[in-house]
Amino acid sequence: MPLVRVLFALLLVAGGAAAQVANCKTCGGSGREPCAKHVKAECAWEDEVRYCSVAAACTVCGGAGFLPCKKCASEDTQNALAKKRERVALEREKLASYDETMGRPLRKVASDHFTLVFELDSLKVEKRNAQNHELLHLYLRRLEKLYADYCAMLDASDADFRERFQVFVWYLDPDQMKASLAFCAQAAPAGVKLMGNQVRYSTAANKKWFTTDEQLHRNLLHMVSHLILSHETPAEWIGNQKGGWAEEGLGHWFEYATFRRCDNYCFQEQDLSNDYKGGDYKVMCRKLVAGGDAPPFAAAFERNSDTLSRNEHVVAFSCVDYLLSLDSKKFGALCADLRRKMATRDALQKHFAVTPLELERRWKEWVLATYPTQ
Repeated sequence: MPLVRVLFALLLVAGGAAAQVANCKTCGGSGREPCAKHVKAECAWEDEVRYCSVAAACTVCGGAGFLPCKKCASEDTQNALAKKRERVALEREKLASYDETMGRPLRKVASDHFTLVFELDSLKVEKRNAQNHELLHLYLRRLEKLYADYCAMLDASDADFRERFQVFVWYLDPDQMKASLAFCAQAAPAGVKLMGNQVRYSTAANKKWFTTDEQLHRNLLHMVSHLILSHETPAEWIGNQKGGWAEEGLGHWFEYATFRRCDNYCFQEQDLSNDYKGGDYKVMCRKLVAGGDAPPFAAAFERNSDTLSRNEHVVAFSCVDYLLSLDSKKFGALCADLRRKMATRDALQKHFAVTPLELERRWKEWVLATYPTQ
């Protein structure tokens, strides 16, 4: 009986301690408190990332964004924050080459799947001006959503990708010229991509190139989808292997899924924005099909990304849209075979049991039945 009473007393003490932690006025029971050197609301952003250069500059929290609660932090909480600081230090060392290449400290953030350099000081987002630290996390969050959507739709997983995707967004045109050559092996004033085993995209994003947050967002959806598609195992760029219809169609699809508008083109491609007002590819595609002006699949399936005509871009988007509606995972498997250099005709037969001619017939019926007229 004395032993039972001792155990009961210990349980009461443990219960009281747990209640005390749960009701901690300092941390609300989390065992940690926001670093006073940061805006309180911004501290939680650091939980989403492996590293943020803005937070990492803090000598108090070491980039973790939080400190152990002075009143109730457990050993587990203290260890978790210590590991976060260690990870921040490792990432800082790993990413230091970016600063060395550009000759100055850069604003950068890293997650499990992306490294993002974002050199815009401010940008109007949803009727207010977002500043550099918020923009770092906002755009990384958007990239992570694109990655998650791609994987869920095309049945990919982290095991299918070897490297983090590297994205560079510059305000100054000279920075873009220098960075695109250094990181993507080709100097250009606008967007430049490196695809396949190494996956990088660099673009200038001042008012000359993008006037709104939405335009920049659409551009990254389109371009980074190319990076993801090319790097998925087996890694290969299909845009120069007669797979331009799938690469460009998927890029346009991600734009349209978020904004119901497509207005981006890669540096190899034609400027689609000047001759198609509005950017609603579904409306445009229905008009092409209804008027008998849609270019044939047989021709589009032979094109590289840099030889697709404007109307072939529209048809490529819609073809991808149709195949995704049938079975998005089969489309993912089809793209994998395109990366293995299988001809589109053979990949369609293997995964959808259809010839290009029969696919085109069914697609036209689907477009007329489902796409809006305006």
